[in-house]
Amino acid sequence: MIFKKYSMMRFSTIIGLYLLLQQIGFSQESMPAKPVVCHFSEENSFTQILPEDFIKNNARLLATSKIEVTYIDFPASAKIAFQQAVALWEKYLISPQTIRIKATWSSLTSTTLAVSGATRIFKNFTNAPYSNIWYPTPLAEALSGKDLNSGDYDINVTLNSNINWYYGTDAKAQAGKYDLITVAMHEIAHGLGFSSSMEVINSDTQGQYGQSGSAYVYDAFMQDSQKIKLTNTGIYGNPSLDLKKSLTSNALYFGLKNNKFANILPRLYAPSPYKDGVSFSHFDENTYPSGSINSLMSPSVRAAEVNQTPGELLLNCLNEMGWQINGLIGYVVTDTESIPEQNMEVKVFPNPAEDFLNVAIPLQHQPRTIKITLLSSNGIILQSIENQLVTVETFVIDVRALSEGIYFLRVVDGERITVKKIVK
Repeated sequence: MIFKKYSMMRFSTIIGLYLLLQQIGFSQESMPAKPVVCHFSEENSFTQILPEDFIKNNARLLATSKIEVTYIDFPASAKIAFQQAVALWEKYLISPQTIRIKATWSSLTSTTLAVSGATRIFKNFTNAPYSNIWYPTPLAEALSGKDLNSGDYDINVTLNSNINWYYGTDAKAQAGKYDLITVAMHEIAHGLGFSSSMEVINSDTQGQYGQSGSAYVYDAFMQDSQKIKLTNTGIYGNPSLDLKKSLTSNALYFGLKNNKFANILPRLYAPSPYKDGVSFSHFDENTYPSGSINSLMSPSVRAAEVNQTPGELLLNCLNEMGWQINGLIGYVVTDTESIPEQNMEVKVFPNPAEDFLNVAIPLQHQPRTIKITLLSSNGIILQSIENQLVTVETFVIDVRALSEGIYFLRVVDGERITVKKIVK
C-alpha cells in the first residue's frame, strides 16, 4: 500500500515536471521583425480600383477595429490620405486590441517607395493557433486579446518624402504621381502579416527561412508548384539548395484552404535572381497586373495607379493566417447589422451590454428552429443556444462573465443569417 502510494506520488511528480517543462519550452517569446522594402515604377498605369462594394455601399458601416497612427514629420495633406487608408482597413479587420502605427515621412533611396512591417514578432502567446511560429504584433494581439507590446507601436511605415505623391481622396489616377492611399493600404498589409522571412543566402546558393529557428506564420502557407509546403523539412532542408531553387522558381503560391481557390492559389513574387526585402512578400505582378482587383500587393507600384481595395486574395490570405475579416464571403463573423437588405429585424438590446443581452426575434406563423451563437472577436464560440419549434420572441443571454470588448452575435433563422456586433 505504501509502495503504491509512493509510486503514485512519483508519477504525479513526473507528470507535473513534464507539464512544467512543456510550459517552459513553449513560453511566449518576442523579437524585432524584418521589414519589407517596396519600390516604384515610373511607368504610368492610369488604372483605378475603387473601394469595393462592401465598403462603398455601406459608408456608415461601423469599424470592427481601431487603428491609431502617430505621424513623424508628415505633411498635413499626407496625413489626410493616410487616415483614409486607415479608415478602410478598420472596417475590414476584427480585433479587440488597438493597432498602433508609427508613420514616418523620410528621405529614402531613389527607387524605394516605402519600408514597412510589424515592429516585433511573437510566438507561443495565449491562443496562438500554432506553436513555435512567429506572428506579427497586431495579429498576435488580436488572437490573444492582449496588449503584448506594452503600448508600443505595432507597425512601422516609412514613406519616401522624395516621391511625387498624390494626396487626393477622390481615387483619381494622376500622371506621374503615386496615390498615397494605395501605398498606405499596401504598407499596412505588410504590417498585418503579409510578410515572409524567406531569403537566399551564401552567395545565392541556399534558401532559408525563420528567425531564431522559427518560421513566420506567412511562411507556413508558402507552397511550390506541387503544393508542397516550403516549411516541410522532410522535403526542404533549412537552409538548402532545393529551397533556393523553389524560392527563385517564379512558381510559388500561398496555400488557401478555401475550396474556391483550390486550383487558382494566389501566386507569389519569386523572381530569379532573388530580391532582398522584396521577394515572396508580394503577389506576382504578371499574374495580377495593374488594374486587376488583386493588384494591391504587387512588388512595384506604378505612377497613376490607384487601388483602394485589398482584393479577395489578400483578405483570404490574412484570414488564413488568423485574422478575422469583416465582410469576407463565406466567413461566419460578418457584421450585417448595417446592411438593410440583409437585416432580419432581429433586435439586440441593450447594446452596449453590461449584465444581460436580449435577443428579440419576431414571431412568424409557423414555429421554426433558431440558433443563436455568441462569438469572441477572434471567432471563438463562447455561448450557443439552439431551440427547435420556437414559440417565444425574446432570448436572454448572460454576459456578466465577459470582459470588456467587441463580440459578435450570430442568429440563424431557417436559411437566413444575421450577425450583430456587440459591445460589452
